[in-house]
Amino acid sequence: MSLPNGSMACIIIVMIAGIAIPVALLLVLKKVTGGSYKAFFWGCFIMFLFAMTLESIIHQFVYSTDFGQKIWNNALWYAIYGGLMAGVFEETGRFIAFKYPLKKQWDKDANALTYAAGHGGFEMFNILFFGMLNNITYATVMKYPDKMAEVFEKATAEQAVQIQQVYDTLATTPAWMYLLAIVERCGALILHFGLSVLVWFAVKKGKKKFYLFPLAILLHAFVDGGMTLVNKLTGSIAITEIFIWVLAIAVGAFSFMIWKKEATKESIQKS
Repeated sequence: MSLPNGSMACIIIVMIAGIAIPVALLLVLKKVTGGSYKAFFWGCFIMFLFAMTLESIIHQFVYSTDFGQKIWNNALWYAIYGGLMAGVFEETGRFIAFKYPLKKQWDKDANALTYAAGHGGFEMFNILFFGMLNNITYATVMKYPDKMAEVFEKATAEQAVQIQQVYDTLATTPAWMYLLAIVERCGALILHFGLSVLVWFAVKKGKKKFYLFPLAILLHAFVDGGMTLVNKLTGSIAITEIFIWVLAIAVGAFSFMIWKKEATKESIQKS
């Protein structure tokens, strides 16, 4: 059993995209809008701290409880819980970043976009680069029967089943399907841009536009939870991708309307 060359090539392309797209976004936004590097890297940090660390810790605690197991085994509860957690942690992280470390950046609304490139870009890097790196690790082991046998010997019966499923998936997945990960992440990036704009103006405009913050949480929760539920009910990657893109574009269009109304003209010109 081994991974086809075409699949390996697509996996490498996805890994490169995981680095190239966020970097390209940063450079383009910096050149076109004058957004700051500081906003970008705060976006990266907030994604790492709030979504990948704090939220993950809470998930581990919740799923270790009996109630957490009920959530895990119920598709609807799992979608609602996961969506709300993602919305609360990520949008709260955005709010804190805009309210405090980026307060001196309020004069340039384009920093909301640069922040989004960091926030969504770091998530893209983590999923595309490290996710595919994990696939390459498995694929490397697949080439050597002795190594595979050693892996299975050290694994428990349950782990062996899971490992075999990974190997079978890698061996049978069409090469082009790996590229869909890029499509999915680009849709997620659009969502991050939209949500960042909403939270930016919720912070910058204060009480007048504060409602945009809880709205961002609910929109994020609806997209994430809905995506999970649609995938669970249909089992179709294509339908799930369409769902993500339709909602991401809708959120993006709404945030663009807010942007046109609230952004100052000087704030989007190159500094």
